[in-house]
Amino acid sequence: MIFFYVVVSVIVLSILVTIHEFGHFIVAKLSGTKVNEFAVGFGPKIFSKKYGETEYSFRLMLFGGFCALAGEDETSNDKRAVTNQPWYTRLGIFAAGPLMNILLTFILLVIVFYIVGSPVPIVGSVLSGYPAEKAGIIPGDKIVMVNNTKINDWDTLQNIINSNSGIKLKFTIERDNVILTKSIVPTYDKNASKPMIGIVPQYKRSLLLAFSTGTKQAIFFSKMIILSLYMLITGKVSANDLMGPVGIVQAIGTEAKSGILNLMAFTALISVNLGLLNLLPFPALDGGRILFVLIEKIRGKPVDPEKEGFVHYIGFILLIALILFATYRDLIRINIFK
Repeated sequence: MIFFYVVVSVIVLSILVTIHEFGHFIVAKLSGTKVNEFAVGFGPKIFSKKYGETEYSFRLMLFGGFCALAGEDETSNDKRAVTNQPWYTRLGIFAAGPLMNILLTFILLVIVFYIVGSPVPIVGSVLSGYPAEKAGIIPGDKIVMVNNTKINDWDTLQNIINSNSGIKLKFTIERDNVILTKSIVPTYDKNASKPMIGIVPQYKRSLLLAFSTGTKQAIFFSKMIILSLYMLITGKVSANDLMGPVGIVQAIGTEAKSGILNLMAFTALISVNLGLLNLLPFPALDGGRILFVLIEKIRGKPVDPEKEGFVHYIGFILLIALILFATYRDLIRINIFK
């Protein structure tokens, strides 16, 4: 079982990191910036081949990868070194990695929702004993309006129900081309921890719906991550709750066991997490490099590349320390020390 978890996690994380580094790579190449090496993995080289000026390598430890740009952390006389590129070019190169992860999140979610379908405001089934059944709602009913709000999608309907626990709502229903009205009071369900009327939606498959639902889910994931970061920074959640590499491997393995679509959705969550975290203005992260580019633009002259490189090195050490701490917390959570 552990072997399965590790293999699946290596595949997933390798894809995410390779996509991220490819973002840096492709923008660097398109802008004429010199790329010394593009590597999948860290550590000793298993395979490498040089095409033109760039070496492409496959390395032993697959939990990572890198795109080595000429002059990235040092002064260089090469006109094509990244440090000698215009500020907007460097901004584009550094931002491309995180943006590729965010794009991958969207693509994965669109694929998932195209396969499973997207919920629409048409009743698929009615739960026994709930308000909808008592009001006479039946499968096939299309909910077109609640009070004075037009219902175009399932999310709008859910939001109205969630916001009106215990309040009578007027539902306008279309049934066999006949318009009906029903009065329904959402009741709080302890098991679901939210107000419900007891209906399950129909699911429809279309590329347009998949794009719409995938976009909404990607935005939801992003908001959830930003809120979690805010709560961590403000102390509303403990650093002990951070998930490290061991926790991620365990979570990926669990999702993989429950099916490929669950794994794809979870991979989308990790991908947007990777993208947004890398945009944080912290040394060693892409956001830190973007910050230095913006500082240069504001002050009118560049920061010494070697000094900037030292700052990023310190940031890298701090990130490693954070990863080790999170790993330790993972091991405690799974009771490895008992």
